[in-house]
Amino acid sequence: MNAGWYIIMVAVWLLTGCSGRKVPSGVIEPHEMGNMLFEITMAEEFVNSYVSKDSSKNKEVEIQKEYQKIFLLHKVTEAQFKKSYDFYRSHTGIFKTMMDSLNARAQRGRNELYRMPN
Repeated sequence: MNAGWYIIMVAVWLLTGCSGRKVPSGVIEPHEMGNMLFEITMAEEFVNSYVSKDSSKNKEVEIQKEYQKIFLLHKVTEAQFKKSYDFYRSHTGIFKTMMDSLNARAQRGRNELYRMPN
């Protein structure tokens, strides 16, 4: 089963990379943007599931802190991220491919988490 997902991911990556569409200067490359979106989703889930239970913490402030950590990790500014996000949202083919890839990544994670021992 893992080999099948690996083949799908490579195919998506090749299609994205070979589609002839180049991203403009200042826009985060699709693979990196996909990684950032995945990490942002995970950070939001973490804050919503765990941090927000602490009544002394403001949920929105904590989410913003997590975003800033992700931007630092990827060495991008919030403005670069927003510019890139706007670009991908306006190019639906690339955005759909990116989101499908993220969905496949999440599904693989769920499958691994709930895999029954042999």
